[in-house]
Amino acid sequence: MTRSGCTKLLFAFLWIAISGICSQEMSAAGVQSANVTIGDVPMAQLTSEITKTTPGPLRDFFAGVLAAREGRDDEAIQLFTQALPSLRRTDPDQAAFALRLLADVYDREGLYARSSPLYDELDTSGLLNRLPEVYRQGAKDDAELARVLAGSPVQTIARNGPVHLVTSRNNPLGLITTELTVNGVRSEWILDTGANESVISRSLASQLHLSLLPGVAHTSGGVTGIENELHVALLPNLPLGGVTGHNVLLMVLDDANLTIPNGNGGSYRIAGIIGFPVLRALGSITFHHDGTLDATVDGGSASAGSPLELHMLNPVTEAAVEGELIPFTLDTGASGTNLSVRFFDRFQVEKSTWKKVQTKNFGAGGETASQSYLVHSIALEVGGRTVTLQNLAVTPAAQHADIDTLFGNIGEDLFQSVQSFTFDFTNMRFVMGPLLSASNATRKD
Repeated sequence: MTRSGCTKLLFAFLWIAISGICSQEMSAAGVQSANVTIGDVPMAQLTSEITKTTPGPLRDFFAGVLAAREGRDDEAIQLFTQALPSLRRTDPDQAAFALRLLADVYDREGLYARSSPLYDELDTSGLLNRLPEVYRQGAKDDAELARVLAGSPVQTIARNGPVHLVTSRNNPLGLITTELTVNGVRSEWILDTGANESVISRSLASQLHLSLLPGVAHTSGGVTGIENELHVALLPNLPLGGVTGHNVLLMVLDDANLTIPNGNGGSYRIAGIIGFPVLRALGSITFHHDGTLDATVDGGSASAGSPLELHMLNPVTEAAVEGELIPFTLDTGASGTNLSVRFFDRFQVEKSTWKKVQTKNFGAGGETASQSYLVHSIALEVGGRTVTLQNLAVTPAAQHADIDTLFGNIGEDLFQSVQSFTFDFTNMRFVMGPLLSASNATRKD
């Protein structure tokens, strides 16, 4: 799912309710240079502003933000690098945001030796305090991780054939899993586009004879805000069908922090999670409802479905709700779809039709409770389909996390409505296949 408390590790599959707010946006008259939430404005509006901006550092900055969101990492690195010398002198707010996004691009490429000095600059220069709160805490957490990994080899992918994995949703959380044999040990791994990094339990790490790297990082556990201590291990070889990941980064958490109540008095212990960086590296991945996953380096149609973008390490797309395009994270590690406080603020005129409920929020390390509302149903037009989802939690309070800049988190209730769905990271598209049932969904014309 997303980073919560702006952490690089977010367990959306643990979330029952998610909320957020974007208090400042790009004005209709143009970009507010003192407002570093430019990374959260609609892509079409950002593109329009770029075309109206004179060539130079400011335009490079805007174009770098766009490139980072569109997954054009090499171009984003070049543009931010060009813009930063001038921004450091003329606009500290934009300089802070450029440093944050540039560090994040290096992180998702596994280039921690390059991101670590940028986090150091944010901290020592005072620019860190110019970031909004939702970005500031994440930068602190990510800086810790980058320092732990600065001397580590970069993750790579070796392709020896097609990727075809057998998957299952036969677990208490109803999430997509696959069984993998790693270092001779066969275990179940969740396939989670919402996990900013791959994760492993301490017991499984021990079975695989993995050594922990020196140093410790921290993360806040989802909407609970509970801080967890993280250790890191590198897995030399991760076999995924015809692909092998090398030097795969794994966050190591205590088993207790990966044991999730199932709502029936029992619990489910997660052994491992394949997160966003590995899944993105596969290229174009298609989840089939029949219990298989296929991946290829070749994408599909560059105009199919909905545009896909990246907010930090979160895949995001815009869905049409009541004729308005609004952004959501796409999270195969979330049992259901949840709506943020930004959604609450935008549609609260309909609040009289919502039911007030008390919601438990489960996260790594514990649980909390909060008040939320239950939205009876909304129709989402996304990925080339229109699907009506029912009984969605929307919370009226900000969580001070990356989700605060979006309208919600799309989970398994949407994904299970179609015969297949594709994250095409090659062409940056999100595509949904034919509907499983015409009773709650219709095809987009």
